[in-house]
Amino acid sequence: MLNLNQDQSQNSAQNKTLTDQVKALAEKHFERVRQLRRTIHQNPELSFSESSTSKLVAKELQELGYTVKTGIGGTGLTAELAPVDAKKNAKEKAATTAVIGIRADMDALPIQEENPVAYCSNHKGVMHACGHDAHTACGLGAAMILADLHQSGLAGNLPTKVRFLFQPAEECTNDSGKSGATLMMEDGALEGLSALVGLHVFPSIPTGMIGLKEGPLLAACDTFDIKITGKGCHGAYPQDGIDAIVLAAQAVQAIQTITSRRKSALNPCVITLGGLRSTTYAPNIVAEAVELTGTARYFDPQMSTLTRTELERALGVVRALGGDFELKYKHENPPLINDPTMTEAVRQAASKLAGREQILEPGLQLGAEDFSFYCQHTKACFLVLGAMIEGDIRTLHTPSFDIDEEALKLGSAILALSTLEFLQNN
Repeated sequence: MLNLNQDQSQNSAQNKTLTDQVKALAEKHFERVRQLRRTIHQNPELSFSESSTSKLVAKELQELGYTVKTGIGGTGLTAELAPVDAKKNAKEKAATTAVIGIRADMDALPIQEENPVAYCSNHKGVMHACGHDAHTACGLGAAMILADLHQSGLAGNLPTKVRFLFQPAEECTNDSGKSGATLMMEDGALEGLSALVGLHVFPSIPTGMIGLKEGPLLAACDTFDIKITGKGCHGAYPQDGIDAIVLAAQAVQAIQTITSRRKSALNPCVITLGGLRSTTYAPNIVAEAVELTGTARYFDPQMSTLTRTELERALGVVRALGGDFELKYKHENPPLINDPTMTEAVRQAASKLAGREQILEPGLQLGAEDFSFYCQHTKACFLVLGAMIEGDIRTLHTPSFDIDEEALKLGSAILALSTLEFLQNN
């Protein structure tokens, strides 16, 4: 739950007032934010198909008084508070040119939900199994808080200082190898932006806790597709063919030795084969071809070249046994590296809202996030938001994933207050 204890630090009266106001507004808007999260959860949309979610978000933001631009990065959108009054003089206008962004991703995963809840996914085989519904809801919650503060004048002059980025396609890339973050940037989402903050819910961290770390946090991610080709034949006469399934089994074993035998144990890297399928499926056919897909995650940029080289080496077993292979390898995300200045702004906000004792520094994580692209172009910070259902960890990317919705309050509040902390101190 959002910690409403008196802050122990020596903040100014103004800052205390602002922090208390943010806390109160997070409580005020909680039921609406939770409702929005559940609506989005019930109606998940895969990467590059988030049209209904985008329309819902745009409608909410427009009703709050934001100027919304749709079609950013495909189905994404940006939103800013109403433009500065035209009567303001040039000096006042210049003071409002610094822009800070808040980012939330909107896409779901191709997973069949198994949760027996009223807000279970209505779309067969599609589920919000990574918490993007919660991220979007927190983004909207922050928008509600900042709109209220702007109207009250408590937060000062905000009109051109806060930009929301509601992003499509964090989970995968298009045919050109571009994810939603890259496409949003190509459509100008970062133009004029001074800093950016985003978050990810974690079901393994207790609600009320925040994971925060400057510097490297999340890994780079490469993806690869492999096609192994043999020679098909009748299952009764396997000697007439070259079994692609057997070739694939040998290749899988060889690939699994890359991280354990072909690289230093001191250099973190994980290779995962996430899919294997035969191009034929029948009990009496020796398969002619098998397709595999997987990822490689690491922090050392040199590991990308090493992984590709070692994949080709491991797949040599296929040709040694009479088959052939085709390897398609894509570099998708760089490592996510948090900016010290923006991280400190988030730390100050988190301390005021939840207390310093609730902030932990996570170790390096081999998960990947395309927020890393934003980090290369602006002062950005990505934080981890505890959202554990007490006594029941719902792992990411599984059919049973879910969160403690109390986390939405702190998520909304920290996104909102982080922007104000940065703007006040930079």
